[in-house]
Amino acid sequence: MTDFSESYANKLLKGIVRFSHEHDPWVVCKMPLSLRDNGRMAEVVKFAVDWKADAIIGQFLPTDDVEAFSRHRIIAIAQDYQQKFPTISNISGDYAASGRICADYYIKKRVRNFGFFGLKGMVWSDERRDAFFEEIRERVPDATMSVSEDINISDTWWYNIETLTEWLRSLPKPVGILACDDNRAYYIIEAAKHLSEKGMRIPEDIMVLGIDNDESLCQLCSPQLSSLNQDTEEAGYNIASYIDRLLSLPPEERLSRKEDIIVKPSFITVRRSTDAVIHPNPYIGKILYYINNHISDKVSVDDVVSLVPMSRRLLEGLFRREMGTSIYQYIIRMRVEKMKDLIVNGNSPIAAADLLGTEYKIIARSFKKMTGMTPGEFADTINI
Repeated sequence: MTDFSESYANKLLKGIVRFSHEHDPWVVCKMPLSLRDNGRMAEVVKFAVDWKADAIIGQFLPTDDVEAFSRHRIIAIAQDYQQKFPTISNISGDYAASGRICADYYIKKRVRNFGFFGLKGMVWSDERRDAFFEEIRERVPDATMSVSEDINISDTWWYNIETLTEWLRSLPKPVGILACDDNRAYYIIEAAKHLSEKGMRIPEDIMVLGIDNDESLCQLCSPQLSSLNQDTEEAGYNIASYIDRLLSLPPEERLSRKEDIIVKPSFITVRRSTDAVIHPNPYIGKILYYINNHISDKVSVDDVVSLVPMSRRLLEGLFRREMGTSIYQYIIRMRVEKMKDLIVNGNSPIAAADLLGTEYKIIARSFKKMTGMTPGEFADTINI
């Protein structure tokens, strides 16, 4: 019983169905969320009992009597919606890890102004916010940090565009904003459009990063949304495996067990909403911007040198001092990162090399040296 209009829930279900197909096929019933609304929890329990359910997975409210399921010998697992339940198993996430990964992404882009847009009172938003800012405080002592949070937790689709627009206007620029999920990130992009007439641009002034990588939502955004992927399908598979193990136990023992299933964050799919380059040195900034926007071309060190009024030797020295690497190695690193993005977005390693305008054997050597795996091995990790 969950909101299957959301990509997150669909990926969980996909993992559950995969486990079912690999073992004795299960019968899965998608219960409507409307049964839970308006305090009708008794109807949810009755539905599950009448249907002779062995287990139920649902988005339950903190006030719901989730112990009612165990009284009918039904295993209950809560999908994190507002808070975790202490008496039943939860599908939770490593929310702190998500916050740290997103902070690291922005810090490596040399962002110094940070924002977080979330839902106060939602465990998955609160923990992501806290870890995001904790990581920033530890690594960027002079950073500016700001929060905007809606408190209306009864409806996760609600937001106040005027309040959000005013908050965006008040932030020092350029700013990197993390939203607690892709829905909230979408609202930021929509609100930012109201500021475009004042010269505020995404991503040049406001970078936006979401969580969950809901493909349809991320591509609906304009510009398209960068987002942190999670191993949600794998978590669904693990949930099914956990239920299967419980069902092999005597009824009293299975109902006394409690084990949270953790959805782990993985990697960020980079799209236009964070595709900006920040650097205080105007020459380095110009070079980084050029490389970033021509990485699919055969950009060379000579191309870069021609951009600024410096000799190659002086520019190479400046670049190495500022970036910790040579211009050539930086270009190679960015091409490998671009290849990873292309593979993540469904291209085969060979097709990704073609899109980068290079021979597969050449880029594969650099890929292996930088990541420790071949492009093919990396593609396999995406498809697991």
